[in-house]
Amino acid sequence: MAAAKALKIGEHILRSRLRSSNFPEYASEHHAKEKRRRYLSPCSVAGVEYRSIGYAAKKLGITDSMMRRRLASPEYPDYVSPGILKKPKVEKHMRYRAHGKFYRTLQEIGNEEGITRERVRQKMNNPRYSDYERL
Repeated sequence: MAAAKALKIGEHILRSRLRSSNFPEYASEHHAKEKRRRYLSPCSVAGVEYRSIGYAAKKLGITDSMMRRRLASPEYPDYVSPGILKKPKVEKHMRYRAHGKFYRTLQEIGNEEGITRERVRQKMNNPRYSDYERL
């Protein structure tokens, strides 16, 4: 606790740094270092290969989240990553898909199927009903 106060960081952060191999300057006889691997997700943009999404975003001058959106968007066909699938193009106002049809509201699905909106919500949250999907 005294060390955390002296460094002006939380105890849980200090404990994490003591265990992490990413912080070699932090050492303790009570906390063994754990080897931590970074998992890089490679991607390519317009044929240029990048070792990670973060590295590509930095080189392109955009945020990581923007890069991930572009990798998932069919509007950017030259942004490709093996770990991110392209989402199907859907009109902006459509928020749900049931049995292959697109809907704006849960109520629309319920009206068509003759069930309540709450029952549609339950089906959306249940993995057994894979034909119900939030977009």
